[in-house]
Amino acid sequence: MEKKKWLWKIRASERSPGESESSGSFSSPSERYSDEQDVSRESPNGSVQSPEITSKLSFTDDEAKENVKRLTEKLSAALVNVGAKEELVKQHAKVAEEAVAGWEKAENEVTALKQQLEAALQQNVSLEVRVSHLDGALKECVRQLRQGRDEEEKRISDAIAEGNRACESEKVELEKHIVQLQARAKATENGNSAAINPKSLQVLESIEKENLFLKQEMKARCKELESVKIERDLSIQAAETASKMQLENIKKVAKLEAECRRLQSLARKSSPLSNLKPAPTSHFYAESLTDSHSDSGERLNAVEMDACRTSNVERNGSEPSCSDSWASALIAELDQFKNEKLLPSSLTACSVEFDMMDDFLEMERLVALPDTKSNTPLTASESASGESVSMDNHLLRAELESMTQRVAELEKKLEEMQAERAALEAALDESHGSARAAEMKSEELQKELKAMNEAKELLESQLIAMEVEARTMSANVDLLNAEIQDERTLSAELSIKCQELETECVLQKNTPNSNGELKIKQEDLAVAADKLAECQRTIASLGMQLKSLATLEDFLIDTTSIPDGALLSGMPKAPSGDEITGYVTAAKSRNGFGKFFSRSKSGAEIGIRRD
Repeated sequence: MEKKKWLWKIRASERSPGESESSGSFSSPSERYSDEQDVSRESPNGSVQSPEITSKLSFTDDEAKENVKRLTEKLSAALVNVGAKEELVKQHAKVAEEAVAGWEKAENEVTALKQQLEAALQQNVSLEVRVSHLDGALKECVRQLRQGRDEEEKRISDAIAEGNRACESEKVELEKHIVQLQARAKATENGNSAAINPKSLQVLESIEKENLFLKQEMKARCKELESVKIERDLSIQAAETASKMQLENIKKVAKLEAECRRLQSLARKSSPLSNLKPAPTSHFYAESLTDSHSDSGERLNAVEMDACRTSNVERNGSEPSCSDSWASALIAELDQFKNEKLLPSSLTACSVEFDMMDDFLEMERLVALPDTKSNTPLTASESASGESVSMDNHLLRAELESMTQRVAELEKKLEEMQAERAALEAALDESHGSARAAEMKSEELQKELKAMNEAKELLESQLIAMEVEARTMSANVDLLNAEIQDERTLSAELSIKCQELETECVLQKNTPNSNGELKIKQEDLAVAADKLAECQRTIASLGMQLKSLATLEDFLIDTTSIPDGALLSGMPKAPSGDEITGYVTAAKSRNGFGKFFSRSKSGAEIGIRRD
């Protein structure tokens, strides 16, 4: 209820300015109306009392009417304002109701939150109980872990003992193997000394020099062969081109010779008609020659000039002299053409040329036969031309023979060069094979030398490592002896303390004392007994380690007496400084726990530290 009143106060304070204004606006016309009524009421009294006011009543009636009108207008306006204010009041009432409903909802939410908070508190209490249970379970787990560690320590100690036994057996086997390796090393040294001789080295050097010389010679011969191949290819190409050109020239010459024979036969047949038609025949000869010699313009001009001369001679002279001069000029032209176009050719081209020349001679003979049958006597010019042709044929045959001989010589040279090349290739292959064999032998010897050097270095490093290990083991033995002495002194002190505590307990039993002190003394006694048992255990374990170290030291002393080349390259590596320190710490601690002793004024205290 107090909250609701407070809300009403807030709402009143919020709406106080507007309502005060509306009330002021509402009260102002009513107050004015009441004042005017009072004035109107007082006015008749005044009129009765004062005669001055009665005289002015006629004037005030009009003013009163006007005032009434104004007041009615103000009243209507005030009523309108009152309606608006009432609507505002209704709205404020609705807002207040909504606020009350929201407040109730908030109270319900608060109660729900309180219930949730209580439930959370209950859950916290249950969780705390569960945490306490888990703490107890964790303590149990820790206790079980400690028990498991103790069991593992026992197992580790048993495994160490078995490992020591296995190491001793392996030592015996390794000693036997070392003896065998010593014998093998001596044998290999003798074999290497026998294999590596200065003579073999000299032979290798000489073989290498020969290989280098043969390689150089092979390179030179290869270059010569390449040059010979290039020359042969060029000569073959030139011979092919020359043979092609010569064949073309031979074809042209054959055509010209056939044309010449045809012209000679025509000239001989047309001898009675030479005086009648000399010019047309000469022109016919010129046209035929121009058709056959279309490639060479100069020769055609010369032939035309010869034809013109022959025509002039035929006009002036007789038929035999004209024909002979024309034939001799034509044959001379053909000889010149042959001499210009003659080039060196291959054997096949030469044989073709020889055949063509034989055909040419046969054609001349065949042409000569009908002349003899016709009983036309040969003149001196024709006989001279035949002799010149035969001389040319002899020269051509001699040139052909010389060319064939030259080609045969070149072929022989090629065969000889090929044979020399094959021999050089065979010798080069043999030299390569011998060089490879020598290289293989040298590589094998180098590998053997490297292997021997590596084995020697490994043996030296192993000896050094064994010496270092022996020194470290002797230092560890000294440290363990000192620790054993400390443990013994501490155990003696603890035994004395236990005896004192026992005597004190006996005295306390005899003398009536408080129960609390007796319990404390009993607990101290139990702790001291446990510490004494642990000290005895550590002393026993240290004694076992001392025995194992003593056996290792004996083994190292025995190995130092072995020569350098007797150890195996595949022996186990010597432990490093970290491994030795780890071995010592393993002797001091078992499964991550190490025991240390500290003396104080109250007595000996034993603590456990975790590595």
